[in-house]
Amino acid sequence: MQQDAGIQLQDLAPRVLRSADVRRSTDPGGWLRTLAIAVCLVAGAVLLIAVTGPKHVSSAALGSEWQCSKAAFVTTCRPLS
Repeated sequence: MQQDAGIQLQDLAPRVLRSADVRRSTDPGGWLRTLAIAVCLVAGAVLLIAVTGPKHVSSAALGSEWQCSKAAFVTTCRPLS
């Protein structure tokens, strides 16, 4: 009977892993891309907090005994005690 002289999966896996390690170590844009994504995520979070954070709102209709604040689309008022 003739034996199969083809490449076996066990022989191919180490080659593929070594090739991936070489590509990863020679890719200069990999860490730069990761850094750019991280900076964008942090900037987006800061912008989201700045836009949706509570802000003092004056309400002349309620008078000086009330304090109102607005966060995103919700305005809440509470009496000062």
